[in-house]
Amino acid sequence: MTTLALELANRTRTALIWWLLGLLAMAGYVVGAFTTLSDVEDISALYGEFPPALRNVIGEVDIGTMDGWIHVEFLAWVPLIMAIYAGIYASGAVSREVEQRTVDFVLGLPVSRTQFIASRLAVGVWNLLVLSASMFIFLVIAVAISGETLSPDRYALALTNALLLGIALMAAYVAVAAAVDEQSRVTGITLGLTLVAFIATAGLRAADAPEALRWFTPFEHYHSAEAMSGDGLPLLPLVLLASLAVAAAAVAIYWYNRRDIAI
Repeated sequence: MTTLALELANRTRTALIWWLLGLLAMAGYVVGAFTTLSDVEDISALYGEFPPALRNVIGEVDIGTMDGWIHVEFLAWVPLIMAIYAGIYASGAVSREVEQRTVDFVLGLPVSRTQFIASRLAVGVWNLLVLSASMFIFLVIAVAISGETLSPDRYALALTNALLLGIALMAAYVAVAAAVDEQSRVTGITLGLTLVAFIATAGLRAADAPEALRWFTPFEHYHSAEAMSGDGLPLLPLVLLASLAVAAAAVAIYWYNRRDIAI
């Protein structure tokens, strides 16, 4: 399994670097833009005049502070970007192997199907961890350079929440890829599910839907606004995301072991 994981990590490294550079460029722009604002009090007042439905979608933060600004302009969108990455990763790491018949060779070796899927899950977790850790380090450095108030504990909480959500969705998308051979179909399915879930979460928040209903959407369990406001993170959603990740990984392994793959 270690050899499989290392080979996949090496193969996905270039794509990971490009995704990382894009995220860091976005973060750098957001931090730099805040330092150019002439009157943050007016921005806070303007945000307070936004419709309550819109503030429910984005989150209640003080946009006149660096922390609130980073949430609204960057961290609020990180889970969506990571989810898109997770879907593309899953299609390339699993379905592509079957579609191009490279899985014939791999499973012809003394490698079990469980080890094959486990290696895909492990590299997915590692790649998402690299993205999250790099964003954290970059935010700390960028905000320190800007001279604004530094809140590494808040960045860590928000990005840990984003990481758990990304891992849960990645595991679910690997389960989808374990059931569908065509890489293009898996990419379409996972991107579609991501957008539907994200839009559904925004719509339910805007409509002030009951919390019990919103709980069925994965993005509802991302609480960057609370973390960046200094209110910490609720424990239950974090436990739920971790549990969903484990359950999805188990489903992926179970399904891949039971499906028929001609070798």
